[in-house]
Amino acid sequence: MSPNRIVAVLTPLLFAPAAGAICAYLAEHFPGVEVDQGSLQQVFVAGAAIALVPAAQWLHGWQKHEARIADSEHAIALANITAGAPADTGGEPEISTNGDAFDAFAGLDDLDDLDGLDGDAFADLDDVVTTAED
Repeated sequence: MSPNRIVAVLTPLLFAPAAGAICAYLAEHFPGVEVDQGSLQQVFVAGAAIALVPAAQWLHGWQKHEARIADSEHAIALANITAGAPADTGGEPEISTNGDAFDAFAGLDDLDDLDGLDGDAFADLDDVVTTAED
């Protein structure tokens, strides 16, 4: 779970009520501070509101951060396209073959079709594999 979701979920459920309760407790029990019972609820609401402000600021900053990341990724992709670099399609890479070693295997749909091939096709393929390993 990303930090912005944790802040968005836990602030109204946990952080704001805890801040309000702490403020109300301090207003009632702090030496030298006289708060009547009617004002204690106002102190609780003020403490909860104080906790909401940093959470809202965090979420606003997080959204700006995500926007900057998306803009930079877009700029990189645009630079790659204008520079002529191939775009990442996420698919299988193309395999280019040199020579005629794979021509005997072109058009085969499954392994049952291998019975009709002669031994020369496999010998040519072994030469390609051996050359690639060297």
